[in-house]
Amino acid sequence: MMRKILGLLILLSASCVGAASVQEQMEQNPAVKAAVEELVLANHILYDQNAVDGYGHISVRNPVNPNTFFLSRSVSPPVVKVEDIMEFDMNGNALNGDTRVAYGERFIHSGILKDRPDINSVIHGHASPVLPYGLTGTTLKPVYHMSSFLGEGAPIFEIRNVAHPNPDTDMFISSPDLGNALSKSMGLQYFVLMRGHGYATGADSIKKSVFRAIYAIQNASIQAEAMKMGQVQYLTPGEAAAAQATIEKTIGRPWQLWSERVKNKQ
Repeated sequence: MMRKILGLLILLSASCVGAASVQEQMEQNPAVKAAVEELVLANHILYDQNAVDGYGHISVRNPVNPNTFFLSRSVSPPVVKVEDIMEFDMNGNALNGDTRVAYGERFIHSGILKDRPDINSVIHGHASPVLPYGLTGTTLKPVYHMSSFLGEGAPIFEIRNVAHPNPDTDMFISSPDLGNALSKSMGLQYFVLMRGHGYATGADSIKKSVFRAIYAIQNASIQAEAMKMGQVQYLTPGEAAAAQATIEKTIGRPWQLWSERVKNKQ
């Protein structure tokens, strides 16, 4: 009997979280407040580091309700503010009666977050250095320790393979089905390319997802230059795993630098 009561209380608590606005949740829970504020800062950092431009977005899973996530309304990353943050369920539906215009590609976030409980933050952008790898069949692979999370290479999502009966789409991930298909292409990797579109990446924290976006883009530029010179020596899977375990212990260092840069510009 006691277990049933506890179960009902947990469900009631979860439903209450979903019913409260983002601002109310921030006032009630320090973890939510910290997550939303860090999400806003991450938007500004990604723009400052050229990982996104006027388009692109980053999400974070609700720390008190893993079945929902926070994402800005449809505005450009460098102008995102706390009051712009909306809450969504894992089908990309806005919660709390929020009727503001949402990003059309919020399903990138819902698809990955739903499939990957190890990922709590997702980023999507269109950085030009990564685009050729989704177009040419050349695999984006780790060429140095900072991008070791790329493992044996970034998979490519081909929207033509899932857009039936007409494969000529607008290239946007604009439905739960397309978001789920993108997540399947990503598999157990942390970075996926989208042919003719951009990239998506994720991690267990905002700081780490930002780190991965920035260094994957740097890797793309370095790899392109190295390929002009001759045979590229990529990291082996063993090297990549070992390097990732080491370097991702230190992501607080660049995060501090990036944070100070954007704060000093405000």
